[in-house]
Amino acid sequence: MKCKEIENHLGEYLEGTLSDTINSEIKNHINTCSNCQQELAELKSFLSILDHDKMETPSANLKLNFDKMLAKEIEENKPKVIELKTHTDWKTYLRIAASVVIVVSAFLLGKYQSNSLPTNEKNTAQVLALLENSSASKRILAVTNAEEFTNKDTKIIEALINRLFFDKNTNVRLAAAEALSKFSEETIVRDAFIKSLETDTNTSVQIEVIQILSKIQEKRAIKPMQKLLEKEETPQYVKQQLQLNLSTLL
Repeated sequence: MKCKEIENHLGEYLEGTLSDTINSEIKNHINTCSNCQQELAELKSFLSILDHDKMETPSANLKLNFDKMLAKEIEENKPKVIELKTHTDWKTYLRIAASVVIVVSAFLLGKYQSNSLPTNEKNTAQVLALLENSSASKRILAVTNAEEFTNKDTKIIEALINRLFFDKNTNVRLAAAEALSKFSEETIVRDAFIKSLETDTNTSVQIEVIQILSKIQEKRAIKPMQKLLEKEETPQYVKQQLQLNLSTLL
């Protein structure tokens, strides 16, 4: 095998899913190739970093308020879902690395899963269970699978909002925001985006949510955006995004 072929099988090599013959061939090659040794070390480091963070436990008051908001919305509103096209707007350089993490992790883990996820109770339960997994990479995979649900599923939406609010891993929160944008016609989802903008201090998440709120033309976002814009501690690049997107809402 050449180095390029070896690199293509490194994920499978680490997971131990290759045949004994191919596994032995790759192992012998890595022992004699410094480039492939480096590729393997970087892949191990990537997966280790991705799984490093643990989930954050929400405060009792915040969780109670969220549950009340969810119950009220389910009882009073049953709006239709309008599926949004996946946005292809230019992303700031701060989000490039996070986007790569999401795509690569979903690929590495998803390649061994089924290619589609039908919306039935069994698969809903699987996604919900995976969203609570201690591994950040598996939670990202679950979020990616949740995007395959074409119909409104209250349990899935609630779980995605939970990840957006409480997941300690930034990449999981970014993926959850992206997935929730598909259900942006739901008032509870719009409320969640506004709440996230008011409470999440990570600039990458802030920029993602700002862009989503602008794209769905949520006028209620004007006030929290202006408040964030007025804060001295808000980084200049975030203020630039705020100014750019506020102009589309005013």
